Amino acid sequence: MRLTWFGHAAFLIETEGARTILDPYRSPDCGGYAPVDESADFVVVSHDNDKYHSHIGQIRSPFEVLKALEFPPNGVERGGLRFQAVPVFETPEKLPGDEVTIIHFRAEGLHVVHLGDLGHALSEAELAPLRGADIVLASVGGPPTIDLPLLRELLEAIGPKVVIPMHYLVPGKINLKIQPIETFLEMMSDWPVTRPGASSLTIGPHERLSGRSIVSLEPAR
Repeated sequence: MRLTWFGHAAFLIETEGARTILDPYRSPDCGGYAPVDESADFVVVSHDNDKYHSHIGQIRSPFEVLKALEFPPNGVERGGLRFQAVPVFETPEKLPGDEVTIIHFRAEGLHVVHLGDLGHALSEAELAPLRGADIVLASVGGPPTIDLPLLRELLEAIGPKVVIPMHYLVPGKINLKIQPIETFLEMMSDWPVTRPGASSLTIGPHERLSGRSIVSLEPAR
């Protein structure tokens, strides 16, 4: 599996069976990130937010759009990946209209979680399907997504081997009032940090991950 961070919450997941794009933004309206001008078999969106999380107009056709808010309880399977969703909210108040999802999927022996715009602590029922995931793509910019102390508690509860930060302030790239990655890294100072100087991370099929680390990728866009 190869994971490439385009920027903000957008990723390309390349597996033997498919090219999947998660949560594409709209450029240049979101800031300075360049368009997600890539081909894909599937585009999976955590919720409807055309500016920051669900813009499909800059992706090369043809592809199938999978909306996580519409997933059945058992999820959907495409191209050798099983996608599932945990319905959550963007705000602690959990108001109508704030519905979003956590997307998680399994492929090539790995369980990957994309936190999307999660904005609150999880109940045990919400947390249960995420426990033991290998990789978490974590929104680390703080409010309006999950506050950083709550995020640390969540990551400790999930217990991933790899955390890949996303959804944080990159000057000149995103026009949201969120925190830079350094704020998150200071809070997680007891976790090892790897900066490969690249936009992608490749993990072999059924590779057994050990330990725990934060892998800080460079935005591809």
